[in-house]
Amino acid sequence: MVLPLKTLLGQTSPLIAPLAYDGISARLVREFGFRAAYIGSYAVSATKYGVADIGFVGLEDMADTVRRIAPVVDVPVIVDGEGGFGNPIHVARTVQVLERAGASATHIEDHVFGKHLGVPRVIPVEQAVDKIKAALDARKSEDFLIIGRSDALLSEGEDATIDRLLAYQEAGADALFLARTPKPGEVLNERLRKEARVPILMTNGPGYSAAELGEQGADIVLYPTLNNFVAESSMRKALERLAHEGSSVGIEEDYEAFDIFLGADEYRSTALELGLLTQS
Repeated sequence: MVLPLKTLLGQTSPLIAPLAYDGISARLVREFGFRAAYIGSYAVSATKYGVADIGFVGLEDMADTVRRIAPVVDVPVIVDGEGGFGNPIHVARTVQVLERAGASATHIEDHVFGKHLGVPRVIPVEQAVDKIKAALDARKSEDFLIIGRSDALLSEGEDATIDRLLAYQEAGADALFLARTPKPGEVLNERLRKEARVPILMTNGPGYSAAELGEQGADIVLYPTLNNFVAESSMRKALERLAHEGSSVGIEEDYEAFDIFLGADEYRSTALELGLLTQS
């Protein structure tokens, strides 16, 4: 049984949630004992369609990924709910679909377009609050956490962004997510740390460990791109050699070990018990 995310927050600080975007990454997240996982639209857009994360993925793309990943990682999954894919009516359905799919939490953001292209436009704070309220009303279980996220930092500045996050808190958000990647030497806004009564999410930043971000006030640290980056880098090196040398000699391909990783031994034992295979 998967423990509620709020239960884990009381046990681990900070809670590390690495990206799980496919079966291999999901198995590795489980193998190394992480207690939460994250699915972001950046990863889904990249791995499912090979395009940048500028609004091409939809609700069903995210829900389909959750359905495939959640049973494998067997830990709470935090899911990118974008802006709820529309107005508060759409937000309500987004929450219902993701919760049924197996997610444990979702963050609803306040931007309109452009978060990975430049300075994103954000909706009025009143509209963003209405989305948070719609999300809270739509969930079936209070164990499903609604996270208020703001992308207003570049367009409105830090003080206005903190005002937004605190407004989401007042609307009932279970956690707050200041969308920024901390740079070396930066620290989490002191006002946010003092006035937040709910957990704070942060993404990993260069030069910081999860423990250091926890010392800044992060209760959950997301690693939303790490597995994408290392997968692309490793495949690039292997395929570059194959393209240039016409050979994979020197690149380890251990089918037996990979089959064991995928659980083939368990299936083999079951097949033998059922008489579907004969002992070799």
